[in-house]
Amino acid sequence: MKAACEVCGSPLRTGPNRVEIDGAIMIVCNNCVKLGRPVGGPVVRDVRPGQVHPSFRPAQSSFGGSSPELEVDPEYNLKIRQAREKLGLSQEDLGRMLNEKLSVIRMVESKKLKPDPVLTRKFMHHLKVNLLVPMSELEGRTGI
Repeated sequence: MKAACEVCGSPLRTGPNRVEIDGAIMIVCNNCVKLGRPVGGPVVRDVRPGQVHPSFRPAQSSFGGSSPELEVDPEYNLKIRQAREKLGLSQEDLGRMLNEKLSVIRMVESKKLKPDPVLTRKFMHHLKVNLLVPMSELEGRTGI
């Protein structure tokens, strides 16, 4: 199985780049390098999709503690659909951009599937929309 960029999902045609994006160490393509800060060290390639990268460490905030925990916005489906329509993309077009099946796009937009962290990053990157909100904001909104 050929390695893929952890942000956009495109195959890694050249040597992988290791960058820190929002506190996460990710293996990215040459196009996505600009989204983070390059970090040194060996590139670990045996991590499969859905697993946590062994070098992952939570981001530290400027206040000395760890950053606020982020969660996918409960209205992710509406934000994704509105951003896709604003860009004039069909669900099929978006699926091709993200390297995802049409059924995945349909299920996310109908709220039958909550996107995992990798898919969430793909949506955010390609649609230029923020889908993450602090847990504290969710608690105030829904009374959790």
